[in-house]
Amino acid sequence: MAKAFFLVGATASGKSSLVHYLAERGGQLIVSADSMNLYRGMDIGTAKPTASDRKNVDYVGIDLINPSEKFNVSAYLTAVRPAFESPREIIVSGGTGLYVKCLTEGFDDVPPANVPLRAELETLDLPALEKRAQAEAPELYAHLTVDDRQNPRRLVRIVEKRILNAGKCNTKPKPTLVGLHVEREELHQRIEQRVTAMYSEGLLDEAAELMKLNLSLTALQAIGYAEAFAVLKNEMTLKQAQERTVIRTRQLAKRQLTWFRNQLQIEWIDVASFPTVEELAVVVSTAWEKHGATPVIFD
Repeated sequence: MAKAFFLVGATASGKSSLVHYLAERGGQLIVSADSMNLYRGMDIGTAKPTASDRKNVDYVGIDLINPSEKFNVSAYLTAVRPAFESPREIIVSGGTGLYVKCLTEGFDDVPPANVPLRAELETLDLPALEKRAQAEAPELYAHLTVDDRQNPRRLVRIVEKRILNAGKCNTKPKPTLVGLHVEREELHQRIEQRVTAMYSEGLLDEAAELMKLNLSLTALQAIGYAEAFAVLKNEMTLKQAQERTVIRTRQLAKRQLTWFRNQLQIEWIDVASFPTVEELAVVVSTAWEKHGATPVIFD
């Protein structure tokens, strides 16, 4: 059975830089468990490993599709599965909890789209949709942002996929994974710094190129990109876009942590206690050694 070492945590907690550091020295293959890293051309706003990074370390789960295409967890598992046939040691790192949960606990394919259900839902007004979502997918609804709750398409989607409310994964005993914990104030500072860097590194130019494409709804609404598109269309100022991106990223981090704490079993490592990447790498490696590599389940 394939196995891997997992590192999870909220966005901006330092997962990517740490696993890159470890893999540069240990030769591991890194499998990304980030649902936004799979889009080609969406690099700056997703904090994707740079081209230089990928010359030194092998990554899987990155640049799988064009931003005009739709994707789901089943397709993700199919795409990364060949990597686990490698004899190399593997590190899985990312903040998309459902990807991690299904890699470690197994996944049943999502059933075909329920056309009659969608037709029924699309006849409902926003208040009725909200009520339906709260009743049929309470956990998913609780994780939505205020904006998402005003988005009929998002509400329709979570009702359609209410079966994923339980992760659509099996109920085998949960393995213990390793996660990075960053205190709220520090995490918020990191997020602000990341957003500032995104814009200074050329996010608007990247967004301008993406606007030439027929983007999927996910790509259009992606954190950072939606705001950059708004700036390019003169619907927001640069300052408003940066502030909005910070807020949405904070909301994402909160949802990620809620998911990890409710759905997975994790040994949390306090990043503040280990100020250098070298120290943190030792502690994470020790935790992995203690728990052992986690079996990865595809069937």
